[in-house]
Amino acid sequence: MNDADLVDNLTALESLLQVTFHDRTLLRRAITHHSCCPDTAVHDSYDTLEFLGDAIISAHVVEYIYRTHPDASEGEMTAVKSEVVSRRVLAQVGQQLGLFPFICVDIANLRTFNERSRDSLCADVLEAIVGAIHIDQGTEVAREFVTRTVFPMIELVSTHAIDTNPKGRLQKVVLQRTGHLPRYRVLEQSGRHNDRVFLVGVFEQEQLIATGKASSIKEAGRLAAREALQLLQKKDKRSSADDTTA
Repeated sequence: MNDADLVDNLTALESLLQVTFHDRTLLRRAITHHSCCPDTAVHDSYDTLEFLGDAIISAHVVEYIYRTHPDASEGEMTAVKSEVVSRRVLAQVGQQLGLFPFICVDIANLRTFNERSRDSLCADVLEAIVGAIHIDQGTEVAREFVTRTVFPMIELVSTHAIDTNPKGRLQKVVLQRTGHLPRYRVLEQSGRHNDRVFLVGVFEQEQLIATGKASSIKEAGRLAAREALQLLQKKDKRSSADDTTA
């Protein structure tokens, strides 16, 4: 790649990232695999920037989870954080951003190269870019980039965690809020024999929080708990926003 092509490539990448670098050598380094510079990899490849970016992403993700999931236990927060900063999720973010075409890698010198290698490179470069942004632009710009690219995955992962055991999570949340267990009640049932449908409500003390409808009481209760968790989560976020603006 000649100098003009390199400049055009970095300009296109900055547009993609929505970040304009003061020192473009940092950006170039953030997308350079050590296979392209084996003799000067410490200074010219993304390895050490990746190390920095990994720590920065983790710190921002942990703070966000702490602030937005106040009823989660340490174990639940750890599970969400571990999944969000995993190679799989960061690779997905990097692929969605379209990072791979910008990565400088000497594929011929790699022992193997496949889709897994592509994902791994995207995860590495995403972390390296965060490190480069932090050094070049400062903490706030790096945080804004992580907020824009990585934070949306937190809600997806959290929703999955809620789906696995919503009744257990809701029990913990309601106990912390009121000191009482949530109660489930069949509100309606319709249909005949093998075609029955149950509407189950979940209550916080005497207040109906949410309902779920399914062909079994158990599944309807699970859906009600899942809906209740989502509603309480939204309510807590609104309260936090109101406290911030007050």
